[in-house]
Amino acid sequence: MKLKKLIASALCTAMVFSFAGCGNAGNGSNSGSGNGGSKEKNALERVQEAGVLKVAVSPDFAPYEFEDPAKSGQDTYVGADVEMIKYIAEKMGVDMEITAMDFDTCLAGVTQNKVDCSINAYYPSEKRRESVDFTDAYFDDSEQVVVVNKEDAGKYKDAASFSGETVTAQNGSAQDSIVDEYLADAKKQLISKVTDGIQMVKSKKAAGVVLQKVVADSIVASDDSLAIAEPVFIYDEAELVVAVAKGETELKDKMNEIIKEINDQKLYDGWLVEAQELTASIGK
Repeated sequence: MKLKKLIASALCTAMVFSFAGCGNAGNGSNSGSGNGGSKEKNALERVQEAGVLKVAVSPDFAPYEFEDPAKSGQDTYVGADVEMIKYIAEKMGVDMEITAMDFDTCLAGVTQNKVDCSINAYYPSEKRRESVDFTDAYFDDSEQVVVVNKEDAGKYKDAASFSGETVTAQNGSAQDSIVDEYLADAKKQLISKVTDGIQMVKSKKAAGVVLQKVVADSIVASDDSLAIAEPVFIYDEAELVVAVAKGETELKDKMNEIIKEINDQKLYDGWLVEAQELTASIGK
């Protein structure tokens, strides 16, 4: 009888260890499958899954991107760049959602994944390439000029004419560099918005504001108190591009496919003409 009890006890102990072993093996297997995880989606996949392309824009740069006071919501944002990015979103089969930001924070919005891309008549400078990637070019915009009060336009025949004068440029823009390179003897004052620079000129707080010629043309066409000074400066890296996050090759390549179509059909030229006409009609 005593022997039977010992055998039964031994069998129970063996079964306990056996079940414990099975339990450990099972836990190890589950843990392994849990650690496998799913592959992180790239930007293009996230856009397609969400059904929306999120875009950072500084809407104070007519005719590229600006606001139409007669419209509301997302329709408020208009301009040649806006039409282009809207076209890209449509070709991708998604909606477009614009987030308005100051120009010097738009690229940060891209790097921090707050938006999928940014379009702001960007030039692909080496400094910008350190933080973001760029698409292929969709427009050439090399000529840079200074917008001044029309009554003072005769004073400014060359770069030296601005010596000692206050000249404004948008912070972080190519025009910021233009002042350093061509108008080094002027007093540079950086601004967040182009409209701020225009107001400084009109109130005599600045002699001029440096702008892309396309932008300057739109401004003087809608305000006859302003004019473009005689000097013209050429910026070498003046092809306009869209900014995307570093390493998001799939999204960039998809955009490049559509940009090629835009370039081949010269669609941007038409959007630019329409935007310039709208700029003049609403006095931007």
